[in-house]
Amino acid sequence: MGSAGLEWDATDQPEKNRLNQKTRFVGTGAQINALTAFAGQEAYCTVTGSGFTIDTVYSRNAANTAWNQFTQFATNLALTTETNIAVVTDNADFTAVAGVRYYAFFTLPATEKLYKITGIEWKNGATVAGDIVAGIDYVDANPPSNVTALLGTLALVTAASGVSAVQRVSTVASQIYPASSVLGAFISCSSSSQTLREQTGLSSQNQSKATAYTVSPSLSDSTAWTATTARKYIKVYYQGFY
Repeated sequence: MGSAGLEWDATDQPEKNRLNQKTRFVGTGAQINALTAFAGQEAYCTVTGSGFTIDTVYSRNAANTAWNQFTQFATNLALTTETNIAVVTDNADFTAVAGVRYYAFFTLPATEKLYKITGIEWKNGATVAGDIVAGIDYVDANPPSNVTALLGTLALVTAASGVSAVQRVSTVASQIYPASSVLGAFISCSSSSQTLREQTGLSSQNQSKATAYTVSPSLSDSTAWTATTARKYIKVYYQGFY
């Protein structure tokens, strides 16, 4: 009979301890590395070694040429209390241009491993008109320099409502984001009569894109950034998984 820590052999008996161990191979990194492996085989590492890490499950690829770390979402993930990014102290109205996407950039915290977006908020000015599309893009930095922005979250189109009032849209299709993701929340207005709130007199930074208003934004936008000394009032709400 094969001894503990080795794969099945022809004389093995279906004893409880052998079945428990051999249904999924359990052994050290060195023992996993020494297996006569086959496609689809799984192994649990008990001692780090030979390129394998303790307390990690591995599966053999279909070509039977390499071990891949096995990743699976837990079924009992819970969500943290909703929180939000800091926003500017708005001190002025500005008239939005239909065909310009206005941004606020932020970095998700490293407290949790994963996050989802739960809402996007903006603040109207003295005139409300038309509809607003809000979303969130992946960007390269805060402020960004690479012109390519990749769509990760899109909110339901919302009619502008409430003079000098905060509006929030909570119906969002959100990607799950890794911790420390650098993101840019945007709003885009269908009407050039709509006014929004901003903070003026700040350093010049890339803050907007001349991207046509659409209810179906593309997944990738490479329109050039436009720099400005103002920051728009845009607040993002999110929750972390733990």
